[in-house]
Amino acid sequence: MSTYNILVSGYRETYTILSFDPATSKVKVVSDSKAPEKASWIEPASKQHNPLASSRKLYSISEVEKGLAVSLELKDDKIEITSERETHGGPAHIHVMKDGSGLAVVNYMGGSMIYFPFNEDGTLSSSPSELLHFPFLYKDGNAPNPERQDTPHAHQVIEGEPGRLYVCDLGNDRIWVIQKKGEKTLEIAGWLQAPPGTGPRHATFSADGKHLYVLTELTSDVLVFSLTTPTYPIVPKPDFKVNVIPPSVPKEAHEFMNSAELILNPAYPNILYASNRLEMSLNEKSKGKFKTGDDVSGDSFAIIELSSTGDEIKNLKHFTTDLDNLRGMTISSDGKYIVTAGRKSGGLAIYETGKNGKEPRLAGKHEGIDGVTDLTFL
Repeated sequence: MSTYNILVSGYRETYTILSFDPATSKVKVVSDSKAPEKASWIEPASKQHNPLASSRKLYSISEVEKGLAVSLELKDDKIEITSERETHGGPAHIHVMKDGSGLAVVNYMGGSMIYFPFNEDGTLSSSPSELLHFPFLYKDGNAPNPERQDTPHAHQVIEGEPGRLYVCDLGNDRIWVIQKKGEKTLEIAGWLQAPPGTGPRHATFSADGKHLYVLTELTSDVLVFSLTTPTYPIVPKPDFKVNVIPPSVPKEAHEFMNSAELILNPAYPNILYASNRLEMSLNEKSKGKFKTGDDVSGDSFAIIELSSTGDEIKNLKHFTTDLDNLRGMTISSDGKYIVTAGRKSGGLAIYETGKNGKEPRLAGKHEGIDGVTDLTFL
């Protein structure tokens, strides 16, 4: 591929498409299109191998009071909104079903999930599933982290076997297993149990689908769950747990860090990347108790090398960026480039993953992009 196109969204007024030319290292804005308020996540249908892939359909959310799921279409390098539907909560993440039948949405605020079938043109049906509310396990006031775990907080939804969805619930310390049945029915089939107070945020599957890797926001750990013998509840492998906070952050300050994104390199499936954030904001988050070191230029991401079986850690190292609040991170389908952005400052940075996916180096940068919370390759 000679050039790459990247779409960004977030707490900003526009969806922005950028082009990246590896030969010249140039990153240029192609277009800006009006976005809904707080469009913090965006998902192209082309990420899934379904009939919508060739029609340039995309899907997004808006974190307004009642929440919106949004369908989009890419036309002549511009993004057009084609439908909006209420999610009845504060949405955090969406997933286009592998069979192209509809859109699964999870609400962080409200702790719920809803499913929208697609109309023939890829827009969202006005007759969604019933809202699936997740039970709250800490309702008796015994939450490990009362400030963050005051209610169910569904943060991400991804699909394993067709129709089987996994929902990271930060508030409950669980990854719910949801089975989609028929057109509009969602049922809880079981759950994966994370350690108390860890707060699962995002997850990704191993290349062979045998393991689920889970990044926890409240403790910045990566856990691994085996999916080969699904007897619920499934617990993580006890000797795999790895913390992704860089050594520059003192242990006493770990509680103020919030890891954000976890991705697997498609070209080197034994390599995971986990983004850290808020190291640059330690002074603010800790109310002056901890200050960012003078030698820290920005937030970092962890590079985790796995064994050939995918359930053991071989190595862990960190790569420091110059970005402040590294929340959004994605990787190209060929595994060559990671794109990151600083929600507060630093712009957008593209890194070549390097030898075996373990030696990143800066390949391109655009300083004028801010407020980004999610990115995807088009």
